[in-house]
Amino acid sequence: MSALLLFHLSAGVRVAVRACAFIFCAIAAGVTLYASDPAAIVVGFAKAAFSRRLVIDDIVPLVGLALLLPAWTAPRLSSGVNGWLRHLPFNSAHNRRSLALALVVGQLPLALMLVVLAVFAHEHGLPIAVPAARWALVLTAAAIASLPVEHKYPVVLLALAALAAALAGSLSSMAVSAMLLVATDPVAGGIRTAPKRAPRSASSFLHWRIAWRALGPRLLRAYGVGLLALGAGWLAIVNNQLAGRPAETSARCAGSVASVLCISSLSKALAVRRPMWPLARSFPWSATIRVAQDGFFLAAHTLPLVLLVAVQSGRAALQVLALLPFLSLLAAGHMRRIPEWRSDAVVFPAEGLLAASLLTLLPWTVVVWLVGAIPALFFSAECERRQKVTRWSDVHHDDAGDPTARSER
Repeated sequence: MSALLLFHLSAGVRVAVRACAFIFCAIAAGVTLYASDPAAIVVGFAKAAFSRRLVIDDIVPLVGLALLLPAWTAPRLSSGVNGWLRHLPFNSAHNRRSLALALVVGQLPLALMLVVLAVFAHEHGLPIAVPAARWALVLTAAAIASLPVEHKYPVVLLALAALAAALAGSLSSMAVSAMLLVATDPVAGGIRTAPKRAPRSASSFLHWRIAWRALGPRLLRAYGVGLLALGAGWLAIVNNQLAGRPAETSARCAGSVASVLCISSLSKALAVRRPMWPLARSFPWSATIRVAQDGFFLAAHTLPLVLLVAVQSGRAALQVLALLPFLSLLAAGHMRRIPEWRSDAVVFPAEGLLAASLLTLLPWTVVVWLVGAIPALFFSAECERRQKVTRWSDVHHDDAGDPTARSER
């Protein structure tokens, strides 16, 4: 039993030390920055915490911290209590009581704060013994309220009642608080095992997570070039005092060009940082689905630029939105050709800017681009199918210092 207590005690201390630095730094920063006289605030808290009759409004931060710390430490301390520890010679009651001790120890930052406040209170002639016992009951009640036990609701009610009785301040109420805390032990039951979450499907946003990791900060660069185009269009509207149809035309031009530049930057970065994997053809997803996933990813990340166009002209934003399926699906096909045909990194921007120009000059072509998304999908799917499974892509780096590199030297 002593070994079990020592184990939980050390675990509680480790968690308390982890929280200690953040709590003390936050409190010190708040007192220093927002108080004209920090010493007066500390003395005020000392008098409020160790007065004979507590004023609840003055000790709300301390009571709140007493409740929050065990709630934060409970998931960390109880994650393994129903694991290999159950093979040791102790029962569930010993396990629960040891965990309660760990939760009390996890409030070590607050206990240290109360010790500091007790020093200031003693200097001002306030009693220390009875308020210290009162705070010990408060810390214990807050820890028991956070215990993950089978009969959670009765334990929480008894613990909160014990906390309220301890805050009443009189010796009789403190005795009632102690009895309520003792009453939580027989009704608590065993430690509740956290329910296991259902395993997440391997395909759940896996494609997006891989793409995001590959892009990293390059996503900001794609948005940067798009915002430059939108900024140029906004300046053209403002400086020339355009309104009506000319303003809509300028917004449509800026939005379509911004979409082309953003999709081009994203697709080029993905082609380099997340090259197409020919072996993926053996997976149970068709080429059309893989291409559609890339196209949807590119289009979804261009939507913020379209929303900015809507601020200037809602009609122009809808026209640019109709162009996105064609651009994104076309870019998904060129992404698959870049490893062998480096010129495709330039071909897509040229085709996209041509489509943007036609949309700007001939708004009725919005129907053409909506229908054109279908052949763009077929083109990209064919580019996916034509990838050679046995294709070898050289790693472009210096052989010097690489023990696995083969050189003719």
